[in-house]
Amino acid sequence: MALLLEDALAILLRKIQLQGKNPIPLEECYQRVLAEDIVAEMDFPPFDRSPLDGYAVRMVDVQEASFTQPVVLKQVDDVPAGSVPSKKIEAGQATRIMTGAKIPEGANAVIRLEDIEVNQDRVSIFAPVDIANICRQGEEIRKGEIVLRQGTVLRDGALGMLAMLGQAKPLVYDQPKVAILATGTELIGVDQPLSPGKIRNSNNYMLMAKVREAGCQPILLGQVCDDLELIEQKLTGHKNIAMYITTGGASVGDYDLMEQLFVKLNIPMLFTRLAMKPGMPVMAGYWRDTLLVALSGNPASANVSFEALLRPVLRKMSGATVFERPISRATLKKAFTKPSLSRRFVWAHCEFEDGILYAEPMRFQGNGMLAGMLQVNALLDIPADSDCLQIGTEVEARLLVD
Repeated sequence: MALLLEDALAILLRKIQLQGKNPIPLEECYQRVLAEDIVAEMDFPPFDRSPLDGYAVRMVDVQEASFTQPVVLKQVDDVPAGSVPSKKIEAGQATRIMTGAKIPEGANAVIRLEDIEVNQDRVSIFAPVDIANICRQGEEIRKGEIVLRQGTVLRDGALGMLAMLGQAKPLVYDQPKVAILATGTELIGVDQPLSPGKIRNSNNYMLMAKVREAGCQPILLGQVCDDLELIEQKLTGHKNIAMYITTGGASVGDYDLMEQLFVKLNIPMLFTRLAMKPGMPVMAGYWRDTLLVALSGNPASANVSFEALLRPVLRKMSGATVFERPISRATLKKAFTKPSLSRRFVWAHCEFEDGILYAEPMRFQGNGMLAGMLQVNALLDIPADSDCLQIGTEVEARLLVD
């Protein structure tokens, strides 16, 4: 009996073990997963600083300033970014200050260069100060605050924050290694000439990209013909593999050998089919304490199975605390005219128009078709027992972005 996708996913997620942890150079951390909480060891900003180029003043000194009767202050100091003030601001004084520089003692406001006139050491103010224009110490981050939490995926903002906090080698989770093997006597290598009855092995490269996007390290095992002994040999002898993925041989045909391989290797079967199309044939079990998953050899089917089932597992395995794709409601821009007795995933392109998310199902939806995936950025989740869906119908869309 076919298992619900959510039930199969729950089975696998319960068995996940996190990878090891290691500190690595910050420049190598993009898309890695943080393995510890990062606590600020200082306030940020570390001092009151200017957000603009201007003059630091005492607000009380300029409250009576007007265009007809400007207040004239004396410049007593000049503070470039990276330096510190040498003088305290007294009544009737001002200090020239650059963006990012420390506010001098005694000052409580900064006036923009554009709003004043300067004549040697005389600074004319033509209007009172409405706002302080000061970035206060600790207004962004307080010392002792948890700035980034374990499980955060490190992208541009997080990397910038780590650099600001002096984290040159943050502790991150090791990337899971995922071995990928394509089975099928019809398969040949990508660099081999086609002959009658043969097709090139596209699944390995498609899944390699998806494994990398999931934050893992793909290990390509190539392709092998429909022979139990050769398949076992290809899978044997690899170290520290977190997951084996095979494509082909997962259905019920005469040459679909993966079920026989599970029996031969005494692998307890967790499930054999999912209640969805495409991607129904999926066999999963643990071999030598490593998850072995056999997917359909049809490219679109294997892609959907990976996206819906295996990607969340690999994201959790890599340490990420958010491992599901974002889900949104989308309005069909083009009808989907195929009734769905089973739950169906449909490749689509989504885009916003006037604040509404529209989805256009791709033309090519066949299990063996790759062309339909070229422009996709979403999978539409069509419930079982659905009739044809007309333009304007709202559907659930799994957005293929984080």
